[in-house]
Amino acid sequence: MSKIMNTTLATAAALAALVTAVPTASMAQQANGVTNCDAPGGRQRTGAVIGGVLGALAGSQISDNERTLGAVAGGAAGAAAGSYIGCNQQRARASSANSGGAYRATSNLRIRSGPGTSYRQVGTLSAGQPFSATGSQGEWVQIAGGGWVNARYVTTN
Repeated sequence: MSKIMNTTLATAAALAALVTAVPTASMAQQANGVTNCDAPGGRQRTGAVIGGVLGALAGSQISDNERTLGAVAGGAAGAAAGSYIGCNQQRARASSANSGGAYRATSNLRIRSGPGTSYRQVGTLSAGQPFSATGSQGEWVQIAGGGWVNARYVTTN
């Protein structure tokens, strides 16, 4: 089989493993860092996707006889490892936020009255504008002085 076909099969197997794992992860209640994370941000999901694809590619190359099985096993292991690492990064970011960490907006943001898009807009932050955070909930960071912004669009100073 050609190298391109092997890579395509490995990638498809990894994506199939990830799609199968998504309902399990969404139903998990315990924040263990692999299937669920108790900190805001999108790094856990990104880590799982990247880890799954890289694990599937590595698994298909390592496995001589059963490349598909190797890809699926490698994809699952890579997704779990990437998810765990991403969650730890989210926790470190949230820890900084809870201790009054200094942040800045990475793009123009709407400040909401609560942690979600269903809450009314109470202000704005300009890209690059610094602010202090007092806490977080889900994927939302609470700004010192009131208001909430989505954690995907902020970075530590």
